[in-house]
Amino acid sequence: MIDDYRFAQGQFTVRLVEFLFAGSDVENFFQAQSTFDVSCLGSGSFHLASFLDPQGRIECYGWLVRQEDSFSYLVPLLLAERAIIRMNKFLISEDVTISNPTEVNVTFLLGLVDPPPQEALSGTLFGEETWLVRAPIPHLPVIPEDDVESWRGLTGWPTFDGSDYSYELLNNLRLYDLSLVANKGCYPGQETVAKIATRRGAAYGPVLLESDCPVSPGELQSFGKKIGVATACYQWKDRFFISASLLRDFRVERLKIGFSLNGGDYEAIVRYFPLFSGKREEKARDLYYEATDRFKEGRDSEAEHLFRKAISLDPTFGDVYESLGVMLGRQSRFQEAIDLMQKLSEVDSKSVLAHTNMSLYLMRLGKIPEAEEQKSLATVKSFQSFGNEAKQKEAELSRIQQQEKEWSQRESMFRQVLEIDPEDTLANYGLGAIGVERGDWKSARTHLECVLKTDPKYSVAYLALGKALKGLGLIDEAKEVWREGIKVSAARGDLMPANQMQQELNF
Repeated sequence: MIDDYRFAQGQFTVRLVEFLFAGSDVENFFQAQSTFDVSCLGSGSFHLASFLDPQGRIECYGWLVRQEDSFSYLVPLLLAERAIIRMNKFLISEDVTISNPTEVNVTFLLGLVDPPPQEALSGTLFGEETWLVRAPIPHLPVIPEDDVESWRGLTGWPTFDGSDYSYELLNNLRLYDLSLVANKGCYPGQETVAKIATRRGAAYGPVLLESDCPVSPGELQSFGKKIGVATACYQWKDRFFISASLLRDFRVERLKIGFSLNGGDYEAIVRYFPLFSGKREEKARDLYYEATDRFKEGRDSEAEHLFRKAISLDPTFGDVYESLGVMLGRQSRFQEAIDLMQKLSEVDSKSVLAHTNMSLYLMRLGKIPEAEEQKSLATVKSFQSFGNEAKQKEAELSRIQQQEKEWSQRESMFRQVLEIDPEDTLANYGLGAIGVERGDWKSARTHLECVLKTDPKYSVAYLALGKALKGLGLIDEAKEVWREGIKVSAARGDLMPANQMQQELNF
């Protein structure tokens, strides 16, 4: 299971082709030719980098490695020939020498590898903190190939052998998110990539489709029209996730879509990559919620194990100390609970409950003076909390007054415009948006309906109008507006309002 390694540690080894670079112009060469910003690559680290043709299509991808002033490039076996041709293509007068390609084994260490081996290079893989070494670590668990493949597929990373390579626009691939640093400066293909990104985005782009049944690769169709291509299917936690390239109009997170594939009809929910986060804080939060559920079910030993795992991932996560401490207190493990509450007071100096609970547990141990001291600290922090709340209320009142002043100024400007042109979309939308922010639903509806009557493709107006209708209690009408708005927004490539409207529909 992937989670056995995501929340612990593991390793796997792959075979890649290595190119070594020498010369005084190597850093400038990579900066001018690759999609990655080499200035972000510190010594002793690695990062995924792509090379494009002048039309923005992928020529090759691989892992760029920096060690002090030397560079190497680790490329999938099937892309080695393309890589050497591409790297030599724009090498004219620079002081750069590229070695003959050599096949090497490299090992990726994922999870809580602490401390890492001395020679390890730091980077990211599958969204996880990762170390790259030249040989496996004897005591570290080996991640099975099936789990590596599922982990790779569910996070959208490219294959290590290059078998999924396609001569495709960078914008259409996950490599756009994984290997590109936007605004890094010029490189071959940069103009095309930037133009697509700042306009409507890729016509087809990578997503996951969450389904309750597995599917085989093939063309996705809806009403006889191609809407995408399914490339693989993975199972995770009793659900199936289809890796697909999906048409822009349907690429809205959490949107439920129906489609035909290989003669069968299916339904799925659109999910963005990656399916799960590799950040320690977010993994700790996932474990915390799972532990809380186990605690409620009376499965205390399992809950304790998960709580302690969460602490190891994020030692600053105050809620974990509090919940675990309360659970241990109920088990009469008072000294352990006191130690956890002491930790809570260290990570959250404003916590009243830390001292309140310590007082309770000390009392149960018969340590009356210490209990009274903690009770006094709880009282002091409680008063401090009341003072902080008063300051917060004062700050909030000031913010509201400032906001009202800004609204009035904007409102006056928009009304002046409407005196000249009552159908001006920008002015009507501005007044409608102010109405939504104020909770003046009726006024907001009037102005926003005027916007859409004048310009039915004004994406954000659908979002705001739905909120106004919802405020008026017209829930069904609001949902209908949002559904129409999603279609319009997705067709225009305005995925931010489309996703926000889908979120509204999900609740």
